[in-house]
Amino acid sequence: MLEDIKKLVAAETARTGKRRTIHLTDDTLRDGQQCLWATRMRTEHMLPIAERMDQAGFLSLQAIALVQFDASVLFLNQDPFERIRLLRERFTRTPLRAAIRSNLMRGFFPVADDITELFVERQIANGIRDIGIFDALMCSDNLAPSIATARRLGANVTLLLGYNIAPGYDDALYARKAHEAVERFGVQTVTLADAAGILTIDRVRTLMPAMKQAIGDKARLEFNTHCLTGLGPLLALEAAVHGADSILTAVDPMANGNSLPASQMIARNLREIGFDVVVNDGLLDEVGAYLGALAEREGHPVGVPAEYEPSHYITQYAGGAMSNLESQLKLAGISDKLPAVLEEIGRVRVELGSPIMVTPYPAIIGAQAVMNVINSERYKVVPDEVKKYVCGYFGALPLPVDANVKDKVIANGSKDVSLTPPVIEPVLPGLRKRYKNIGDDELLLRYMYGDEKVNGLAPTGTGDSYSVHHPVVDLVAGLAQRQSKAKVQVSGSDFSLSAN
Repeated sequence: MLEDIKKLVAAETARTGKRRTIHLTDDTLRDGQQCLWATRMRTEHMLPIAERMDQAGFLSLQAIALVQFDASVLFLNQDPFERIRLLRERFTRTPLRAAIRSNLMRGFFPVADDITELFVERQIANGIRDIGIFDALMCSDNLAPSIATARRLGANVTLLLGYNIAPGYDDALYARKAHEAVERFGVQTVTLADAAGILTIDRVRTLMPAMKQAIGDKARLEFNTHCLTGLGPLLALEAAVHGADSILTAVDPMANGNSLPASQMIARNLREIGFDVVVNDGLLDEVGAYLGALAEREGHPVGVPAEYEPSHYITQYAGGAMSNLESQLKLAGISDKLPAVLEEIGRVRVELGSPIMVTPYPAIIGAQAVMNVINSERYKVVPDEVKKYVCGYFGALPLPVDANVKDKVIANGSKDVSLTPPVIEPVLPGLRKRYKNIGDDELLLRYMYGDEKVNGLAPTGTGDSYSVHHPVVDLVAGLAQRQSKAKVQVSGSDFSLSAN
């Protein structure tokens, strides 16, 4: 297979007269830690390596999404807007990207356009230069306000199209959506986002060319996958061969497992098959060493290559969502139910019309699956979000809900949830009247999380951070602490060190 890939790349190089450059977009601080650490990386853990990551040659760096906002405020007592500002101070070369859930915010429920627009505006004001926007229903009307705001403020726009295995989600659909992204919205990047890592080699070979042809040279084609099935690294290479201009990766050891392919390995392999990649491998290794030490100190796991796991093609559960599900079941004392819950997720997803399993639907479907497992009757207990989804609160559903399941959801769901979605009224006038003399960052956080949580936020600490050392520096420091002294000489191609 590798030789076949090399031949394809060589033929392209011969045809164009030059090697194509594949860029890497970093997702370590956003999705990598979400997939492996349940989004518990603190801001002060990021700062010591920010400048090295900035110098590493990434095309852009995904810094934050709504999941990170939630974790920062609810679990870490940190201000996510401060995180953006502190990272922006250190990332002077690499644009920072934030991911937006179209018109959804905390609570996974559609909100008024005015608060969505302010949320986009304040992230840009704090240092975000690229707004990545996705809608799990691929509903263009849900996307329009965020995209319009980002473009008005001069930010680049990346539109993520979530991959799905379901009737109707063929190459033609993705090509149409990619074309619309460029022609209607004028986005700079279109990303095929495989959050669950369920793409196959054969599908990449048809889907990427279809999307590339649809957008031509008007936008960059980006590829995102995860390693839950063990195929992520190979899928990334195939995507590059078949049209991707950039690949999302995470720096090892925050890669693999539930996470993305490893930056170091993907860079080496892309060069091996005939592409140019501009990242600095030495800096990536320094960042990786820091992350490994941080994981050991904080008691967090590191990513390890996954074995092939076909069950993910049924659940289509995303890497970050999987980590959160495991964590939540453990906290609830029912971690032994995980296999049954995963099986039930596959059934519920199909019954609810096979939505793309990116936020908010892993949480919504996962919650219903848990209720079905722990109760004697399926759909006896129905979370409000499930009934709202069935009733169209989130937008038009691409595929219909199973009729019998829909009847159960409506019958057993809360009577407080109307069968007809209410009109969403503007909220900023009331918020500004309630919260006078505060900035818009704080206003947004109080709207999203309440006064008590925001009152408990603390400034980012700087005194308990790791610093990144060169191995030789660590060696010298260790020798200096030895009571018994010895003569040591270390030499390399460009240095020589002697110590007595």
